[in-house]
Amino acid sequence: MSAPAGWSKQARRRLRHSVAMWNEPVRGTLPEPGFFSLSGLEQMRSYLQNRAPSTPHARLLGYRLTQASSGSAVIVQPITPWFETYDGFIDLTATAELSVWVTAATAAPPATVLRSVTLSLRYLRPCTLDDESVIARGRVLHAGSNFTTVETLLEDSLGRAVAHATGCVLALPMDPPPPPLPYALDEPVDEAIYPTPDPSRRSVPTSLDATVLPPGGTFLGMQVLEFSKTHAITSLPTTEWFCLTRREMESGILAAHGTLTASILLGQMLEPSKRAVTFEHSSAFLAPVAVDGRPLISTATLYTRNGDVFLIDTEIVDADGQRVLAGRGALLASERRPRRRSRPSNRVLLTVLFTDVVGSTERATEVGDTRWRELLDEHHAVVRRQIETHMGREIKTTGDGFLATFDSPSRAVDCARAIRKAVARIGLEIRAGIHTGECELAAGDVSGLAVHVAARVQSAAEPGQVLVSSTVRDLVAGSDVELVDRGSRELKGLDGEWTLMSVEG
Repeated sequence: MSAPAGWSKQARRRLRHSVAMWNEPVRGTLPEPGFFSLSGLEQMRSYLQNRAPSTPHARLLGYRLTQASSGSAVIVQPITPWFETYDGFIDLTATAELSVWVTAATAAPPATVLRSVTLSLRYLRPCTLDDESVIARGRVLHAGSNFTTVETLLEDSLGRAVAHATGCVLALPMDPPPPPLPYALDEPVDEAIYPTPDPSRRSVPTSLDATVLPPGGTFLGMQVLEFSKTHAITSLPTTEWFCLTRREMESGILAAHGTLTASILLGQMLEPSKRAVTFEHSSAFLAPVAVDGRPLISTATLYTRNGDVFLIDTEIVDADGQRVLAGRGALLASERRPRRRSRPSNRVLLTVLFTDVVGSTERATEVGDTRWRELLDEHHAVVRRQIETHMGREIKTTGDGFLATFDSPSRAVDCARAIRKAVARIGLEIRAGIHTGECELAAGDVSGLAVHVAARVQSAAEPGQVLVSSTVRDLVAGSDVELVDRGSRELKGLDGEWTLMSVEG
């Protein structure tokens, strides 16, 4: 194998010695055997409500499960520069397969092993860093005795469809059955805290030479072994970082390994003035892959080319030579456009809303686990409806609460009032806090002082109360929002005293 003549010595070294930037101890925890004695829906709700620790796969990619009900699930995947392929496009294979698997899990009975069998992904428009995050909404099309078929729609942060996927998941009874879970999952877990961010949230080194291996390939720890104008061969380590709930490689990572290998091949075939856009890719997962540290080998081969349309076949074999994946991608070459890169983050003025259910622990004890989970599902559906109605943006759930942002402080106030009334109809009570200020946007999340202030304002609220800062009061002056002065007080971790008002009506 030889590198192109224009490559620097540093680039040639990267070709042979590319390593994962997270080559460090694995973060996250695989569930204990008793966890599988729960139904798939109970398992997913445990993750949703932070009653089970994050898995290594979740800590690696940074996604969040935001909704899980029988036969449907929603996942939010922040988009970072680490997920780019060549030409700035984002590969959504791993996100699509994860959505299919999680959605299938919501229909699985206890003591079931779930393994993805097929995945077909069609891109509706290119996904780039400008999209900030991708929301994958999955639903079960058919749940049979052995196979569950799922479709998922992937949308960007503006609600535009970017891809559509279908997949099939094999459901097998565990043999032997798992033991009962020795304790109840009824309390939020304390996630481990690390001195550095999780891998996907770290900065991409400026020294990274993407002409050798796209950031997505470096992120996964791929190495280029061989390439020409007709084929490319890469390796990928089997590591616990790629595990979802069992010590097996997550199928979406395998599919991403194949698509990234195909992108390396395509980079050698295209003229410099051209770029390639994947519009369809399918994968068949032929065997589970144990995590034993030995590498997987992916080979991408040009099947045929008709003008600017390419068909590329991919195959992955394990260290014993067993074929574990077969795939085919359809790509279209088009004229290269000037690259417009988004900044990894930017500051914008937003109104931040925090909500929280009052007395959740006591209420859960009162009504029992089953009814409490039903109430939480109703609560989440109610809150999401109101956020959408008032043109807000859900950022994440916080156990039994929500963090959302709004472009308008009056809409945030109206949303909080509507949530308070709506959840009262199902027998729940909330407290809420609202503040307006500059926020840092990055990878689908928000941060900054304004977020901390809103959280502290919410913590100061009494049951049933919606509190706002004086900043919000000033901005909604002249509207029909009725506020009552609740005096000044110190807020934990913030300097000085803060004047707070409650929202009436």
